[in-house]
Amino acid sequence: MTTLRNWILAALLGTLIASPTMAMGGGSGPAIRRPTPVPPPGFTYVWVAPVYRTVTDQTWIPESTQLVGTWLETSPGHMEYVYRQIITPGHYQTTTRQVLVADGHWQLVQLSPPPIYVNPPIYVNPPIIVRNPGSVGVDGYGPVQTEDLSRFSPLSEWPK
Repeated sequence: MTTLRNWILAALLGTLIASPTMAMGGGSGPAIRRPTPVPPPGFTYVWVAPVYRTVTDQTWIPESTQLVGTWLETSPGHMEYVYRQIITPGHYQTTTRQVLVADGHWQLVQLSPPPIYVNPPIYVNPPIIVRNPGSVGVDGYGPVQTEDLSRFSPLSEWPK
């Protein structure tokens, strides 16, 4: 009766996963895994498997005695069943076991990245900078006073 109740609860609460003990009629009930959540648009859920780590342990195996029967020829044509005693001394033995590090879980994954809009660059002509405002231009000399450079002119040697 308990098993039937567990099956009905499993059907109502989530997805039923058959376990080996349930297939043989044993166990406390079916294992229940929650259904996949509904993802938002552009995303999906991916099942990430549980992570296990292998741990190595040293286990003490106590001394054991074992009787082994075998046929032995005691004389020509005469066989007898003889027991031999085998003693295995106590010793350490290396054993391994799996330890759960992280449970399995659903992970939200983006299907494709959204398009990235990049604004086109705006080209601006650099401003015109007048470096020597005292030079002669179309309109003549500029209105800005500059220092007197006549002493560097070859005409400065002329008589006045």
